[in-house]
Amino acid sequence: MHALREIALTLGVGLNELCTEIALGRSDGSFTSSLRVFVVNHYRRLIGSTEAAKGDGYRVKRRRLQADAKDVVPELVDLWQWWHHRRPRPRGVPPHSSIDPGLLQRLGFGGMVHAVDARSGDPLNFRFRIFGERVVAAGGRDFAGCRIADLPGRDYRTAAAEDYLTVATTGVPRLQEVDASVGMSQRIYQRLIVPFSESGGGTDCLLIAVRYKTVLGTGKPREHPGAQNPA
Repeated sequence: MHALREIALTLGVGLNELCTEIALGRSDGSFTSSLRVFVVNHYRRLIGSTEAAKGDGYRVKRRRLQADAKDVVPELVDLWQWWHHRRPRPRGVPPHSSIDPGLLQRLGFGGMVHAVDARSGDPLNFRFRIFGERVVAAGGRDFAGCRIADLPGRDYRTAAAEDYLTVATTGVPRLQEVDASVGMSQRIYQRLIVPFSESGGGTDCLLIAVRYKTVLGTGKPREHPGAQNPA
């Protein structure tokens, strides 16, 4: 707990808020174990480099989705409605304290939620505080502690910066379907970006919930329960 308090202070977030986000990022196992893993990974990142590969060959296409569209994943619609019910006023942003890790687990987003610190004026400096465990388990890199500028591929960085900044400045959630590919690999998923406030003012934290649809490689499409994509 002493280490967690030090990390929270370094990140500029309250201990309770940080623990809530760690709970969002885990997929299974005990919460105590997730806390230990988070602390160890944090100090490993301090020792090593957080610089991500800047490789090319990444392509991203996004399209906006309406919450009432037939092809939208129902669980994302439920999360959208939950956010609106906790909105304090028509143009306000829900407080960070309203985040419910149990709800995310029940909706099937356990380990599939990222938390982004959106306090920087430059979206490329927005930083992942938490990166969903199931993304890492699926073979992706743990981008916790990394900035948007550290994401691999210019298209990925640009897409994430544009979409995250839009939500941070407008205070309005963004629901999208993303078609992302690198080389022969293609991934299609839907994501919901929702804003929260830690300070009681404007948006300074984003949660990104992902529901994966298909993976296309050299073979046939196949259903996939998770996501391997940070953006």
